[in-house]
Amino acid sequence: MSAIKNCHNCGSSNVKKESNSIIYGREYGNGKCYYCHDCKANVGTHDSGKPLGTLATKDVQILRKACHDIFDKLWRYEKVKGRSNLYQALAQRMGIPQSECHFGMFQRERCLQALEIITQKRWWVT
Repeated sequence: MSAIKNCHNCGSSNVKKESNSIIYGREYGNGKCYYCHDCKANVGTHDSGKPLGTLATKDVQILRKACHDIFDKLWRYEKVKGRSNLYQALAQRMGIPQSECHFGMFQRERCLQALEIITQKRWWVT
C-alpha cells in the first residue's frame, strides 16, 4: 500500500500525512498518520511511512478494534493457530483472497462479516 492521495470515504483529496497528535492530542507510536481533513478518517503508518491499512472513520475504527481484540487473543494467548493461518482461515470463511484479509483494510461491512465469523466457536476449524 502506497501513500494515500484521496479519501475513499468522502472522496476528498484533502488527505495529508500528519502528526497523529491531530487525533490524540499528543503523538503515539511513530507519531504519524494519514488524515482526511474533510471527514476526519485516518489510519496510522508503519515506521517507513507506509499506511497500516485504509482510512477509517471512527465507527470503522471501533469495529476494527473489536475484531482485533477477539482475533489477536486467539493467536497470541490461546495459540489456537498462528496469525497467518488464522487470517487464511478467515479469508476462506469470508470468501475473499487472503491478500485482502486484514482488519486494517476492512470497512464497515467486512468488519461486521468478520465479527459474525470470529465470534463463533472454533470458526477456524475447516
